[in-house]
Amino acid sequence: MTKRTSFILVIIVFAIVYSSISLINHYNFRTYAFDLGLVNNAIYDYAHFRWNDCMLMQPQFTNILSDHFSLYPIIVSPLYWIFGSYTMLIFQIIAILFGGIGVYKYFTFKRPENDWLPLLAMIHFFSIWGIYSALAFDYHDNVVAAMIVPWFFIAFEKGNKKLSVLLLLLILIGKENMALWSSFICAGLVLLNYKNKDKRNLAAFLAILSCIYFIVAVKLVIPSLANANRVYRHFNYAALGSNFTEAFTTIFTKPVYTFKLLFKNHLNNADTYGIKKELHYMVLLSGGFVLLLRPQYLVMLIPIYAQKLFNDDFSIWGLNSQYSIEFVPILSIALFNWIGSLKTDKKIPLAILFCAMTFVATISSLDHRLSLWYNADNSRFYSPSHYKTDYDVTKINEALKLIPDSAKVSASSQIVPHLSFRNYIYQYPDGSDSDYIVLLMTDNTYPLTKDELTKKIDEQKNSGKYELIYDENLLMIFRKKNN
Repeated sequence: MTKRTSFILVIIVFAIVYSSISLINHYNFRTYAFDLGLVNNAIYDYAHFRWNDCMLMQPQFTNILSDHFSLYPIIVSPLYWIFGSYTMLIFQIIAILFGGIGVYKYFTFKRPENDWLPLLAMIHFFSIWGIYSALAFDYHDNVVAAMIVPWFFIAFEKGNKKLSVLLLLLILIGKENMALWSSFICAGLVLLNYKNKDKRNLAAFLAILSCIYFIVAVKLVIPSLANANRVYRHFNYAALGSNFTEAFTTIFTKPVYTFKLLFKNHLNNADTYGIKKELHYMVLLSGGFVLLLRPQYLVMLIPIYAQKLFNDDFSIWGLNSQYSIEFVPILSIALFNWIGSLKTDKKIPLAILFCAMTFVATISSLDHRLSLWYNADNSRFYSPSHYKTDYDVTKINEALKLIPDSAKVSASSQIVPHLSFRNYIYQYPDGSDSDYIVLLMTDNTYPLTKDELTKKIDEQKNSGKYELIYDENLLMIFRKKNN
């Protein structure tokens, strides 16, 4: 098999795998109001040339950009007319494949003498658990931003200053915290290229640019778009302090304490013991030991470790969701740069070994995780249970046609992403002015408990305000009387 044929085959195989996770989840109503519902409602507004008013999270904020400053949905929104509620999921899958191709191109440029090393680097990239965890949970802008990183490395290595700035800007507009990450990526590049004046200066300039962007976005732009007297809501690091200034002070004045937080369960929650260690083991098994051999790459991941392991939200600590995607490009680039630099003729067997080890570790992590809130059915593309539901999806889609496009709707979290293309969409029990209430009665009753949901439904039936017009296949649809 030729290298070109192998390249195409790898892309096709992983495209199928990724689609079988993300698109099947959405088809089977395993995507949610937070976050695909939010983004779908935003691209609906953008495609109609207006700012998003974000009914799903009022009164916390009235504009999705005041939560996270991301411009990707604005750019992609016209595709809503073609791909509907799958738009952002398809965009995310294409972005991941694009990122893998970037890794391939990077090592084709860096290691042209090793014909098969770039392909194996791409396979390694596609095999890391962070991608599978992200695909199993909706769409997120930082996933797309992380996929631009390999292309940024290519432009930087080639000394293309204009393209480097352009690609960095594309990363920055993905999400405000991508700017903080980018500043550390560039700091790592300064260390890697310290003897090369041009590259060192370019990396330093880009690091400063990233820092400025982060400060402006967090301190000025996001608060200016927010409700009155509201500040940036994603500082959740009480172990370090009450704000960014206190956090940086703690880091620099208490380095031993800060280091221990990388391993310590600082919330003392019995359900979270071992989750931080699980992350460290997965990083090592995915080639992360190279971070100790090449600490310049470890510098690039400092804000990602901090964002995850210092957080007050323990669901961010481990392997779940989109919170590990930033590890993916750095681990692959670091590992295969190290392999390529070895003075041995066993580079290819060694690369194959690490690809196999990473893939096995990933599959093992999909089968079992320490986090009690992990839902394996969302991730395990190789399991029949991933493709099955307790309800008939076709019948649910038919029933949803009972709801007019102009109606105000309050719906279960799993229903919201499918009904977000309207002016008024709420996550139940919000939306007291809704024309329709749509409830999917699965085990996932977020944000209510099962008992709370049962009580609310009884209240709904007895209120005299709504009539039950559909009740089968685990789906209930209430319509406001005299609507």
